[in-house]
Amino acid sequence: MDSLKTVFGIDVSSRKSNVCIMVNGQKVNDYAISNDMVGFNQLLDGLKQVTNPQIIFEATGVYSRRLQA
Repeated sequence: MDSLKTVFGIDVSSRKSNVCIMVNGQKVNDYAISNDMVGFNQLLDGLKQVTNPQIIFEATGVYSRRLQA
């Protein structure tokens, strides 16, 4: 059986980030998070539900540093 490839693509902006989740190339969910601990914890909860997720986001300088940390 092939394993599922899950990708979290994140579009980072100043106040929020848009998250798109794809499984084997098919979009399964999308939502926005705030760029603070509340939003980052929401993202972390989603990541914990997946085995070996890939995370892709743009480097937007000051806006993406908190997400990266």
